Amino acid sequence: MNNIASIASSALNFYGIKQAVTANNVANLETRDFKASAVLAQEKANGGVNAIVVKTNDSVDISREATNMISNSNGFKANIKTLKTQDEMTKELLNIKA
Repeated sequence: MNNIASIASSALNFYGIKQAVTANNVANLETRDFKASAVLAQEKANGGVNAIVVKTNDSVDISREATNMISNSNGFKANIKTLKTQDEMTKELLNIKA
């Protein structure tokens, strides 16, 4: 069985890396010949995800980067909610057993 906290933590790490790449792309919007980077998700064998950073041949598109920021924020919120829910369920389970 996969550990929910481990899976959610790997997703939080993924979104952190993705947000850093997005910030770097935005910071280099005006840099001559700068090519945007992207982050790919690679599934871990026992659950969770790894972040793979790749260079693209695309210039920075500010609307794409803004969309990425919103998506990253939603990913953070969802995985934090998962961790909170797991914590609440564990507390309830301990209350039932007591």
